[in-house]
Order: sequence, then C-alpha cells, then structure tokens
Amino acid sequence: MFDALHPTKREMMSYGDYLKFALDLNCARPNDAPAVRCPVCRRAMKARAGQTKADGHFYHDDSIFCPTKDPASRPYLKLTPTCQDAAVIQENRKFAMANLELIYARVKSIAPYLDFKEFIEILKEAKRLNIYGYANLIATDLPYVYVTLINFLPSASYQKIRKLKFCFFYEEKIHSFEELWIKKGFTSDLFRISYRNGATQKVTKIDTTTGYLSEPPATMTDKQKKWCYDVL
Repeated sequence: MFDALHPTKREMMSYGDYLKFALDLNCARPNDAPAVRCPVCRRAMKARAGQTKADGHFYHDDSIFCPTKDPASRPYLKLTPTCQDAAVIQENRKFAMANLELIYARVKSIAPYLDFKEFIEILKEAKRLNIYGYANLIATDLPYVYVTLINFLPSASYQKIRKLKFCFFYEEKIHSFEELWIKKGFTSDLFRISYRNGATQKVTKIDTTTGYLSEPPATMTDKQKKWCYDVL
C-alpha cells in the first residue's frame, strides 16, 4: 500500500514522508527507522522502494491474515443481532427513512461513483441481516455500517467509471457490529481499502462523524424513494 500509519501518531504517511522521517532520525536505511503500521491490523510494515520514488510502498513482512492482503479471505463480521427489540428496529428504520437522502449523500461521498442500484443492494443486505435490530446501534452511524455490507466493484459503479475495487473495514480487532457501540460511541476506525488485481493500492481513513446531517442531501426522484422504502 502507498500510505500507512505513522510509527507513533494516529495519522497516515506516504512513502515519501517515511523517507524524510527516517532521514531526520539519521537512519542509513528507511527500514532502520521505527516501522510504520498497517491502519487495519496495526502490525508493523516494511518499506520497499519502487522503480521511482512515487512507486515506493509499504508491505506486510509476515504470513498473518490482514484484510489489506486478501479481501476475499477476510473473516466477515458476525452481523446478526444477538438480542432483537421490535421497538428498536422500528425506530432505526424510521430514522433511515426520514434521513434517506442525507444518508444516500454520505454514502455517495465515501463510496466514489456509487450507482443507485448499489445503494439498493446495500439496503437489501441491511434488511436481510437485520442491522436495525442492534440494541446499542446509534442510528446516525448507519452510513458507516451500510458501506461495510457490500463490495464496491468497477462493473457495478455509476456508468462503470470506478477504476478500483474497494471494500470498507473496521480495525481487525472488531469481530461484531455490537462491539462498535460500546459506551455509546464508535470503538474502531473505519477504512476504505482500494484494490487492483487483488493488490492493495490505497487505504483511506473515513470520517465517521454526524456532520453529514447538516450537509446538502442527494435528491432522489419519487420513484427512487419508493424503491428505497420498499426494500428498507
């Protein structure tokens, strides 16, 4: 991948940034400096030079699983709620319906070239898995749960403009959605991982705040709204 977590700070750094970091520490070789960390599994990564400075990247120097290595073999989250409350389900669905265009706008902003049919597939999957039934679910976090439910493929994108496949992951330590809302707040960072031919190209940390509720909505036609309501 081309960006990784700083060795000691919660911020991403590029290969070029890491070279400067190592130089500032008077390290003869980049890998002599404290190692960058994978943003998803948080294990140390190595730096590898490319044919040009722009091609330099970071890689895992072990055989332990990480979603950034092979998205197809990742362990899926345990999605089905262990305890379901009909009133909670109704309230969460009501929030989704009332804020549909705002949620759609947020998903579009973090899932580039989102096609409306992809959004419909997300809503169908959310219903199938009954994500609205989590007792501790904070309804305003719905966009950040929705994006983890499907893989975003170039072939399914709006006018097939998307060039990379990407998936959304929480940190590897998260095994269940229920773990996300401990103490009434997210306990994990959300990342978008972009792939080409199975190789990680980029890891992007996603802002999971509720600011989207005050942003302009993505306008839907009446037909599109009805389609969404029908699958919600």
